[in-house]
Amino acid sequence: MKKLWVVVVLVCFVVTALSLSTVYAQDKKVFTFNGQSRMPSGNVFFESLVRACKRAEAASGGRLVFKVHPAGAIYAATKELDGVHRGVLDFADTCYMYYRDRWPAAPIFTAKPGGMSPMEALAWVIEGGGHELILEMLKGYNVKIINGAGQMAPPEIFLTTNKLLNTVADLKGLRIRSAGDGAAILNRLGAACTLLPVGEVFEAMHRGVIDAYEVASPAVNWTMGLQEAGKYIYLSPVRHPYEWNPFFFNKKKWEELTEDLKNIIEAAWREEAYFYYARAIMADIDALEKFRKAGIQVLPLPKEIEDAFLKEADAYYAEQAKQDPFTAKVLESYNKFKETFRSIWPRP
Repeated sequence: MKKLWVVVVLVCFVVTALSLSTVYAQDKKVFTFNGQSRMPSGNVFFESLVRACKRAEAASGGRLVFKVHPAGAIYAATKELDGVHRGVLDFADTCYMYYRDRWPAAPIFTAKPGGMSPMEALAWVIEGGGHELILEMLKGYNVKIINGAGQMAPPEIFLTTNKLLNTVADLKGLRIRSAGDGAAILNRLGAACTLLPVGEVFEAMHRGVIDAYEVASPAVNWTMGLQEAGKYIYLSPVRHPYEWNPFFFNKKKWEELTEDLKNIIEAAWREEAYFYYARAIMADIDALEKFRKAGIQVLPLPKEIEDAFLKEADAYYAEQAKQDPFTAKVLESYNKFKETFRSIWPRP
């Protein structure tokens, strides 16, 4: 009987040891992921994704390794969603507005002309129903969208041009690199907009392929060397009052992770949304001064153009809502949140 008891104890010990070693091995497994930014290396958006990934790596104790590649290095620039969906990329950042040809409502999730402030828009995404609508839009795609993970950016430059803008008539025939609903509205005002990868803007301006462009905020444009591409910078938040760029994962890769690693990535990537916003504001102030010193004229957008743009934006969205039920649903949620928030706390 005593021998049997000893055998039982030894068996239990071995089973427990094996179980613990298995758990330990799982805990120490290293996950390596290859991803891509929508921006070239050195760009502040690229560095933001790198920073968020390094934060997750540090918190994981070496169990996470993220390899971040610049736009186009692995998959076509502006098509990062497809790269992640197909498993060519494990993770990425992107702009929803790049996919306007599939979902007319997509640009609203990036930035709505004449829309909310950056923090209002982020609150709508995280808690106001925006995230659920994004998931509905991307149904069927093999991607994991982490609510609140990404980059919230301040307002963009309205346009950088080689031509002075005084009236709406000055937009007619102007060849502009632009994206999203802002491009659609500029087209309605007589411009000729086209979408180019941001890395091609400099050469396109120098070769005279385009007359003007919008890329992003002052700091982003400066890091891309665009102080030598355009004579005039026009500032106004009406076209792009903020910019929300999500970080997302291949769903299959995400499901391979342990729960603690998922929590680490979620926390690290969500933190970047706020950190990037604060840092970008200060960087934009500094960049605008650099542009001025470089000889670029920094000007307010003429009110005539600003008013015409906002009026055309209202007409554009009214038409879009009639043509596409999902766009109508997104606009209803967006506008209701904006109206409710501002009825309680009116803007000064």
